[in-house]
Amino acid sequence: MLKFNKKKHIFSFITVLLLVFSISFIVYAYSSGVAGCTLKTHSTGCNCHSTTANTSVIVSLSGPDTVLTGSTNDFTFTVGSTGSFTRGGIDVAVSNGTLDIGTSTGIKILSGEVVQSSKFTGATTKTFTFTAPSTSGTVIMYACGSAGSSNPPPWNNASNKTIVVKSSTGIENNITPVSFSLNQNYPNPFNPNTTIKFQTKDLRLVTLKVYNIIGKEVATLVNENLKAGNYEVTFDGSNLSSGIYLYKIKAGNFSEVKKMTLVK
Repeated sequence: MLKFNKKKHIFSFITVLLLVFSISFIVYAYSSGVAGCTLKTHSTGCNCHSTTANTSVIVSLSGPDTVLTGSTNDFTFTVGSTGSFTRGGIDVAVSNGTLDIGTSTGIKILSGEVVQSSKFTGATTKTFTFTAPSTSGTVIMYACGSAGSSNPPPWNNASNKTIVVKSSTGIENNITPVSFSLNQNYPNPFNPNTTIKFQTKDLRLVTLKVYNIIGKEVATLVNENLKAGNYEVTFDGSNLSSGIYLYKIKAGNFSEVKKMTLVK
């Protein structure tokens, strides 16, 4: 009888150890990163800490809104809090394309997502890379971060970032010009496609947008950093009605507006 009780006590002790170990692993696993916690995977975001997002945690994504197919571009995430914190982390995912850590330290790739390789102990900003897919379309980038001093800490989602992926054949860089300029579209009038050419003399953030006659924006053709060169982009007016449209380029202090006519 004594022998039976001894075995029973040993079994109970081992069970308790396993339970403690499992709980500890769940609680502390986030320190080295956990994937699958963003809105890409869960309808509410992170569900391993709690089911409710906390607005004291501030998570954001930044980077170009438009990229070329197959190109690799730098993006940045920031994790912070309205108060101080000693425990924090990140999970970044994309609907298509490939993420990498670039030259950053303190983060890693886990199941194709960017996560921390060790917990953040204060407000943290890191740069990572996104390589666009080989086909044009729209990609959604998701992020979820945690920041606090409790264990586990509170968390929040970043606003999803929409990235437009354009074909590399739609915009070309040929020779280096000596000034900024915007050409008249050709053909004009057009139906439904027309080509717009422009030139940049140095590296700048360039935007090229189309507006209707009352000034409402109807399309963004370019919104990215471009090196000096000659470029062209195709505008598709299939979803617009006939009429006069304005297209405006802005690069630093340079801006110019021209008219074009869609005739169906």
